[in-house]
Amino acid sequence: MSLEDWFNKRWYPEERQESTLPLLAPLESLYGFVSGNRRNASLNNPPAALPVPVIVVGNITVGGAGKTPLVAELARWLRERGRNPGIVSRGYGGRARQYPYQVTAQSHPLESGDEPLMLHLVTGLPVMVSPNRAEAARALVDYHQCDVILSDDGLQHYSLWRSFEICVVDGHRGLGNGRLLPRGPLREPTERLRTVDLVVVNGEPEGRVKQQCGDFLEFQMTLEPASWHQFNLDQTSTLKLTSGPEPGPCHGVAAIGNPGRFFRELRQLGFRVTEQAFADHHQFTQQELQFDGETPVIMTMKDAVKCRDFWQSHWWALEVRARLPDVFYQRIHHHLQQFSDNE
Repeated sequence: MSLEDWFNKRWYPEERQESTLPLLAPLESLYGFVSGNRRNASLNNPPAALPVPVIVVGNITVGGAGKTPLVAELARWLRERGRNPGIVSRGYGGRARQYPYQVTAQSHPLESGDEPLMLHLVTGLPVMVSPNRAEAARALVDYHQCDVILSDDGLQHYSLWRSFEICVVDGHRGLGNGRLLPRGPLREPTERLRTVDLVVVNGEPEGRVKQQCGDFLEFQMTLEPASWHQFNLDQTSTLKLTSGPEPGPCHGVAAIGNPGRFFRELRQLGFRVTEQAFADHHQFTQQELQFDGETPVIMTMKDAVKCRDFWQSHWWALEVRARLPDVFYQRIHHHLQQFSDNE
C-alpha cells in the first residue's frame, strides 16, 4: 500500500469506522494556524482587482472532486453566449522554462501539466499556466482579450483576486473525517463553505456528506460520459468518435484524485473493469500500460494526454461532461451582469 493509499483510507473512513490520527493533532493545529493567517492577510490586504470577472472553481479537500470538468463546462457555456473566456491553472505536475506559460496543442504535459493540456484540447480555449495565477490571468486579459477568467482550482490561492467562488464537494467522499491536513483531507475548515458564492456537490450526496455540509449543498452536478476519443497520428489532436469499445472486459486506467469514481462510471456503462489505479498526476511509461493482448484500455482524458506519444489502437479515452441545473447558470449569468453594471 502506498503512503497516499494509507492516508486516504484514514482520511475517508467507512461510516462505521473512525480514524482521526490523534498523533497528527499538533501538525493539524500548526497547519490551521498558518492557513488561517494566510486567509486573514488576504482579507486585510486584498490583491488588486482585474478588469474582468474571475471565477474560481476549487474545493476545500485534497484530491479530485470534479473541478476540472466543471471548468470545461463553464467555458463551453460562456463561449456559446458570446463570451471570450480563458483558463488559468497552477499546472501541477509540469515545469515550464518560464512563466506564464501558454498551453498549445503541441505542449508536453511535463511542461504544462496534464489538466491544463486536457482543458486546452477539449475546449480549444486559451489556457495559461503559472504558479502565480494572478500573473497568468493578467496575461490572458492582455494577450487574448479574455473577458472572463476561469481558475481551475485555486480557492486557497489568495494572491489571485476573484469576483466569484465555486466550491465542489464530492458526493461520495465529502469532507472525509472532517480534519485539517495532515490529520484529514481538509485544506481549510468546513466553515469556509459559508464564504463561497456557490457550493456544488458532485453526484448524489450520501448520508455522511449531508450531515457534514447540510444546507451548503445548493446545486447537484452529475458527470456523464460524453464522447470517446483516440489520438490522431499527429498526436496533437484527438479523433472524436460516436461510439467506443464494446462493453465487456477492459483495463480501466486512472491517475486522478479519486480513481474509484471513474471505475464506477465504466461499470455503469457495462464494462467488466480490471482496475489500474495510479497516484494522481502520475506520468506513465509505455511499459506500465502493456497488459494482456488487445483487451481495451480505457482511461480518462486527463491521463490520455500523457500517453499520446505512445498511443495504441486499442486504447480509448472517455470524455465526461458536467451537467448542472439551469438555476446554476442563472446565478452565473446574474454575477456577470452585476459585474458589468458595476464597471
